[in-house]
Amino acid sequence: MHKVMKKCCLLISCFLIGICSLVAQDSNQVRKYICDLSAPEMQGRGYAYNGDSIAAEYIRAQYQRMGIEPFGSPDYYNRYGFNVYQMEGPTTVILGKKKLTPWQDYALAPFSKSAHALYNVQTIEVTDLLNQDRLLMICKSIEKKLSKTLFYVDLTKCVDKDTLTKVNRMFQWLSKYNGAFPFQGFIVGVKDIPVWSFNAAHESCDYILMYVHPESVTEKTKKVYLSYSNVLKYHKTQNVCAQIKGVVEPDSFIVVGGHYDHLGRMGDEVLFPGAHDNASGTAAILDMAQYFKNHPPYYTMVFTSFSGEEAGLLGSFAFVKDSLLDFSKIKMMLNMDLVCGGTEGFTVVNATGDNTKDFYQSLVDINEKESLVKTVKPRANAANSDHYPFVAKGIPAVFVYVMGGKTGGYHQPDDTCENCTLEAYDGIVRLLIKGLEGIGSRQ
Repeated sequence: MHKVMKKCCLLISCFLIGICSLVAQDSNQVRKYICDLSAPEMQGRGYAYNGDSIAAEYIRAQYQRMGIEPFGSPDYYNRYGFNVYQMEGPTTVILGKKKLTPWQDYALAPFSKSAHALYNVQTIEVTDLLNQDRLLMICKSIEKKLSKTLFYVDLTKCVDKDTLTKVNRMFQWLSKYNGAFPFQGFIVGVKDIPVWSFNAAHESCDYILMYVHPESVTEKTKKVYLSYSNVLKYHKTQNVCAQIKGVVEPDSFIVVGGHYDHLGRMGDEVLFPGAHDNASGTAAILDMAQYFKNHPPYYTMVFTSFSGEEAGLLGSFAFVKDSLLDFSKIKMMLNMDLVCGGTEGFTVVNATGDNTKDFYQSLVDINEKESLVKTVKPRANAANSDHYPFVAKGIPAVFVYVMGGKTGGYHQPDDTCENCTLEAYDGIVRLLIKGLEGIGSRQ
């Protein structure tokens, strides 16, 4: 009898351990996903060297390994394309007589045209940029060498925020209007190298924009040598889509998505790993897919990893444009973007929408009962991530990003797997899963 009871207790213990493992999310596997997706072999999941396509194949392989079927096409891919600059190869900057170190000393804007030449450096004041007559007068004074000149302006000398905003807007504006000025572009002195962003990189541009620290430029600095290639190409890419059929209402859907692309490279010397942004969200999507594979959902779950987010939400716009789903049958779209850290809880963007406020409130109610995260904070809708194209079509959609905890810098080379923690991950994803599972019971 004692042996029989011992065996029964062992079986019960194994059963309970199994049940607990189904409830808890596998943060070790999530860590592996994040490290794999932010490894150098992924080329920063950008557009140079087809890094996003390398990452897409990795994501597809994970769905195949888990036995999760494709959605939209037999190969899991929702294909589209767009024009974007690709900065491949070495970058060299010699300012005066000093060779600068990429990112530490300078950054080239993603839309800067290719350069392989020695240029003149002409210093101007911030106020000159906003005074057309003054700028034209300066151009006329150096007319003979203007076509080989870069203007240097030190923004650290300007304390007026409105002026700085106007100047930075002008730089972005110039990227869309070729031939706006007869000189070659700008060298801009800044205290901190600004974040890299492709927000204007799919526009054709005929000028150079480079950021440096002011201490790199002296009164004796009259020349700068630049050598790098940055070519505007039509880039073929893809969203990666998988599905798990619902057991009660398979013709209605919950979409869990987030972008897998990142910034790639600023030439061969600078890699943007993008662990927090957004290998973490991609890892969470894969983790949730595994959960729903083990726990058949009420509605059909569609898992979408978008490319093109860094170029302007292009992947999620493509997904919506292709009408891969009956919009009226989507119960909720959950966008996972920036998931490492989270010790202070998470924010829900578009929490106050007429068709999303109940979902937000359900997360708050669950958290009050189970204390899974520190806080769940609401925020109004914003066009800041891949939920937005869905909201624009009237689809209930929210964007979740975490607060607090250790992560790498936003759009910086130090956004690495090693710099991201997952100490709050389990509670975050468990809360979101419970919220999604509750949608069926509330209908």
